[in-house]
Amino acid sequence: MKLDSREVLYKSLAILYRYASDIAVLEYPRSIERRSIDLVVSLRDGRRALIKVTADASEVPRGEVNELTSLSASMGASPLIIAERREGEELLPGVAYEKGGVNLVSPETVEGVLSGRDPVYVYESRDSFKVKVNPERLRERRLASGLSLGDLASYIGTSRKAVYEYERGRLDPTIEKAQALIRLLGEDIVEEYDIFERPKQPPKPRRETYDSRLEEEVAEILQSRGFTVVHARKTVLDIGGSKGEDKIVVVVRHPRESARSLLEKCAYLSRMASVIGVEKRLAIVDEPRLAKDLESEGVETVTPMELSSIITRLEARGEENGDKE
Repeated sequence: MKLDSREVLYKSLAILYRYASDIAVLEYPRSIERRSIDLVVSLRDGRRALIKVTADASEVPRGEVNELTSLSASMGASPLIIAERREGEELLPGVAYEKGGVNLVSPETVEGVLSGRDPVYVYESRDSFKVKVNPERLRERRLASGLSLGDLASYIGTSRKAVYEYERGRLDPTIEKAQALIRLLGEDIVEEYDIFERPKQPPKPRRETYDSRLEEEVAEILQSRGFTVVHARKTVLDIGGSKGEDKIVVVVRHPRESARSLLEKCAYLSRMASVIGVEKRLAIVDEPRLAKDLESEGVETVTPMELSSIITRLEARGEENGDKE
């Protein structure tokens, strides 16, 4: 039976609640088809993940994937997409697929990984499936067997350079090549593929376009203080900034945004920030009555003029913590 996106979300939640230490469900925007992030998860080993859940991964637009990736990098989290299908085809359990540089897995794969019962060894890379191998162990086993790079390459049907890259950890073999390696050198040359590993290459900086002059002003202030800035449109924050260990999330009220919508957005923002460990949560507003309500949601309200002093205090606290260490 095919599940819709909300059913996949509930299924994923049921799994994650058993194995994660903390979870935030972000039901903003209201439509699950319009969100770049559905779940914020803190794993028991301390790592965090921003997760998009959908029935069919092909229905997630590139812009949402880019937003998920950029915000994950900014907030020090891992991006992940959980889906049942891709282009109508069921995702195989125990296999990590790829969409826009983000790991894409089924709910069953997530459970297998978090339970420890079914680790992932096979992953998709550039339209082919590969197996994660341990570079050092591969080299040790090759040398212990008295094989040269050329000997091993000839045995598995690849080039000497490819084997050299396997042993440097810069390339992994396809499933067929990995099976040949395992037959010759033993299955413990294979290691688990971490679906929650953060991408080694940060996303390319995007040319940002902002929804208002106020958003742009906030971004300019952060950039002038050395922060890397991400602009978001389909989640609970508008501006995310990071500078080393200093992280900040900002909501900017839009001209037609109701007070009720802003309150809801900030409540979700506060929950998200708690799970991923971002203490500085700001809302740019200049209405005292609304500011009081927003602060009850755990969000500090400031004007653009006050933003620079907020950043100064954040940086000073970071320097004090560094001195104590």
